[in-house]
Amino acid sequence: MERKGENKSLLIWIEEIWEELEVQIYGIIGSILFFGVIYFIFQPRWISSVFDLFF
Repeated sequence: MERKGENKSLLIWIEEIWEELEVQIYGIIGSILFFGVIYFIFQPRWISSVFDLFF
């Protein structure tokens, strides 16, 4: 019985870590989309210089 409890707690621990990673991934994607929208609407000079670095 104890062995099942250890496996269950390990699975819960892995699931919690995955949820935290998922939140971070959504945050990164959201920030990239946000700055992309700002760029296409307002086209400020400081963002165009950042895009020049990548392209």
